Amino acid sequence: MRTLPVALALAAIIGSAPLLAADSRQDELRENTLAAIAGLDERGQKIARNYLKDRVAGKPVSCVPRMRLRRSAAASDDVLMYDDGAVVYVNTPYLGCPRARDNVLISVSPSAQMCSGDIIQVADVQVGIPLASCTLNQFVPFRKPKTGG
Repeated sequence: MRTLPVALALAAIIGSAPLLAADSRQDELRENTLAAIAGLDERGQKIARNYLKDRVAGKPVSCVPRMRLRRSAAASDDVLMYDDGAVVYVNTPYLGCPRARDNVLISVSPSAQMCSGDIIQVADVQVGIPLASCTLNQFVPFRKPKTGG
């Protein structure tokens, strides 16, 4: 009879392992994003300050609604920012996004959302010629902290 409680406890621990692993991956992504922002050059820091004004990093999300996005910028080839007014989503693409900062970013997904795994094309600003592409990572949302209340 004692084996049943032990077996149930073990099942609970094993069943929660993927949740704990997912949380640690999200924490790691948030920390890596903060480190990427901290490592920006002077020009990138200026862009980041303009977008992130007093916002704090939250739990990463897989998708963001494209229709709500008002503006976007590449603070570097490794840090992309998408602003919906209330939330700024920061993406650090897998393997970076070559030539992103000085060119136009074009999402090739027909979906109403931009999601982790979607491909972004980088096109020349003047003539629109594709230069590179990159794969989006999860988005780290930055929100203004709630004030007392």
